Amino acid sequence: MPLVYLVVRVAEADDVWGIIWRARTAELALGTLALALTVTLLSLILGIGLAVAAVQASGGRPWMVGVLATPLAVPSYLTGFAWTRLFPGFEGFWAAVLVLTVACYPLILLPVAAALGGSGRALTDVARTLGRGPIRTFATVTLRQLRPAAVGGALLVALYVLGDFGGPASVRFESFTVGIYNAYNGAFDRVLPAVYSVILIAAALVLATVERRARRADSRPLSAVQTAARGADPRARALAWVAMLATLTVAIVIPVAALIREIVQSRRLAGRSTGEILAWAWPDVAATLGYAGIGALVVTALALPIALYTAKPPRRGAGLVEKVSYLGYTLPGVTVGLAVVFVGIRLGRDFYLTPGLLIACYAMLFLPMAVAPIRTGFDATAGSLSDAARTLGAGPWSVLWRVRLPLVAPGIAAGAMLAALAIAKELPATLLLRPIGTSTLATHMWSLSNDGASGEAAVLGLILMAVAAVPAAVLSTLLLSNGGRQ
Repeated sequence: MPLVYLVVRVAEADDVWGIIWRARTAELALGTLALALTVTLLSLILGIGLAVAAVQASGGRPWMVGVLATPLAVPSYLTGFAWTRLFPGFEGFWAAVLVLTVACYPLILLPVAAALGGSGRALTDVARTLGRGPIRTFATVTLRQLRPAAVGGALLVALYVLGDFGGPASVRFESFTVGIYNAYNGAFDRVLPAVYSVILIAAALVLATVERRARRADSRPLSAVQTAARGADPRARALAWVAMLATLTVAIVIPVAALIREIVQSRRLAGRSTGEILAWAWPDVAATLGYAGIGALVVTALALPIALYTAKPPRRGAGLVEKVSYLGYTLPGVTVGLAVVFVGIRLGRDFYLTPGLLIACYAMLFLPMAVAPIRTGFDATAGSLSDAARTLGAGPWSVLWRVRLPLVAPGIAAGAMLAALAIAKELPATLLLRPIGTSTLATHMWSLSNDGASGEAAVLGLILMAVAAVPAAVLSTLLLSNGGRQ
């Protein structure tokens, strides 16, 4: 649907190549590329490092991963708002890097932590007994085991950065998405944003190709042998705690402090009790939970066959299927939303501005968030256990239902949770397609902030963070507990 819309709009352009090769397009492309590469690299370092710190160096308590994953509940535009309010002059490229990195590193932290919890220490212990030091063992053994999960998460991070609008806009950094938004809302130009969106699609195809080739190099599944964990060195343990606390301060404490300050200084909230405030916010909470839950179920159901088909062993056309599934995620929400509006109007009023149309838009936008962790789980179960089941007489469907799907359950849950969190935070497409009279926490918060009601917007922001943080913590516990038993 978005592709049809873009083709129609690009066909209206008089000089497509002139738009592509002009200086303004090059400026946006280089800035967006630099931002995506920098955020992806920093998210890899931070996500892997924090996963190791939480699972191994600091004792392996599952709730640590849940706490470290809570930045998923904070929209990038909310983080940018908080930092700019507390620190005037916080803007530009490096401000966008910070805002997006703290928003994206959990996309790598969660799958890597799940891989660490389920991979065991057998290979690591063997490397240590053969004389390799801890650093060399980590670089040559542990990272190789974690690479499939980390690469899949890195692709999601890069695609998120390409398509995100709120984070860069909140710190006044111009990326492709900001250029698209300005063209839509400034000159009401539909051709220029369509050309920009096609460029983003080309970038998404390149990223998906690179990720698939990197995944093919990982032909060996994770070790499933579990041995007793050794206590970490006291200095490593202390460093792990410092890193985790510093990250949470930047990602959570500062945004929460900014929101609380706005609430305290708000005149509109003066004299209102907590019960009154919660009753006022409840319709938005109910709508957010409903759309996030139903949307996550739909996205996960669509992601399962795609992940199974694109997992190992390679199948004909799997690369094309996988690439197409990523296209919606790299497009800005406003582009996909307008594409759905374009088609929805032509389908008739009975379908336009209905919950079903909004859920369909969510499926286009967030399908890769479920495909990546589920596919990684299928890759890890494509080895000896499946072969053993077949030699014992189990057919393909029996192996799938009785062996592979139970082992992939943590990945399925991770994909569903990531999709639910993304849906709960989604803003531009929801603004365009929500049914009349319905608002979510994100859309109502956006409207209030535009109207100058920053205190009430801060209340909804805190509630959104609390609502989204609970499934992150619960799922993190599931990931590590299941991983430790497999």
